[in-house]
Amino acid sequence: MKTMDKQRILTRLFSGNKQLPTLPVLFGQLKKMMEPPFVSNKKIAELIMKDQSMAAKILKLSNSAIYSKRQEITNLSYAITFLGATTIRNLIMQILLVRVFKLADDEMPGFSINIFWEHSLGTAYFTDVIVKKLKLPPNDDYYIGGLLHDIGKLVIYQFYPEEFKKIVKKQLHNKLAGCEAEEQVLGVSHQDVGTFLAEKWKFKTGIIAAIRDHHKYLPLLSIHAAVVRISDLFARAAGLCFPWERKVFDIVGDPAWEILNSGRNVPIDVERLTFEIIDESVDIRDSVKELLRKKPLANHH
Repeated sequence: MKTMDKQRILTRLFSGNKQLPTLPVLFGQLKKMMEPPFVSNKKIAELIMKDQSMAAKILKLSNSAIYSKRQEITNLSYAITFLGATTIRNLIMQILLVRVFKLADDEMPGFSINIFWEHSLGTAYFTDVIVKKLKLPPNDDYYIGGLLHDIGKLVIYQFYPEEFKKIVKKQLHNKLAGCEAEEQVLGVSHQDVGTFLAEKWKFKTGIIAAIRDHHKYLPLLSIHAAVVRISDLFARAAGLCFPWERKVFDIVGDPAWEILNSGRNVPIDVERLTFEIIDESVDIRDSVKELLRKKPLANHH
């Protein structure tokens, strides 16, 4: 289907009383604060402290296994110094997204908001691991791209629950890929919907590319989409996904590695790297499940 036709469908799906949510003001304020010229950690902490439940959750998340290796963090300014402004901004993004899409969990058998966030957070954390292992220039676009890569699914679930049920049925009974089932039912895929939302929220091009292209094959992938695509596969292999998305994945043979290999002096030893990353997957899975089990992200008073 042409891009123009998809734009028309998206505009029709999300207009009138089905307007897409706006990005929370707090995230915009923090985003500004964390760009040059930098403000002090104390100023960032003061802004976060205006939202007590946000501050409490950040401290709780700061002390989770993924972030805190040695000492307990009890002070917000120290958390920002210890974790760095980028990580804090990513944590805030997680918390705010869960708030924006605060949905009931019992609408549909097999679909769980908790599992959705497990997969999204797992993918985001795997992007961090891959970026470090490949020594890519640090850039939080990978993490946010991972966190948001499937956000279109949640938008479809929130705005069109009946259609969402039909999509899942097609995936289960007709053995269709998610994108195919979505296009058959709605005329657009979750990547189209997620891209539409990310553009509305004025996210950077790397994040938009990751959302738009993480299911595409060569030569359409950007490096952001390639990192998120591989991270998505690791998250699924770790069991952080819906039951109908669980299958055996050929991570080593995925074409996205070609994008990650291009321009490197020493080619990636994909098999070895895959084993190293799978070694970390237990920690990531346990931490993600722990974060969501204790519900530090979901309670908003």
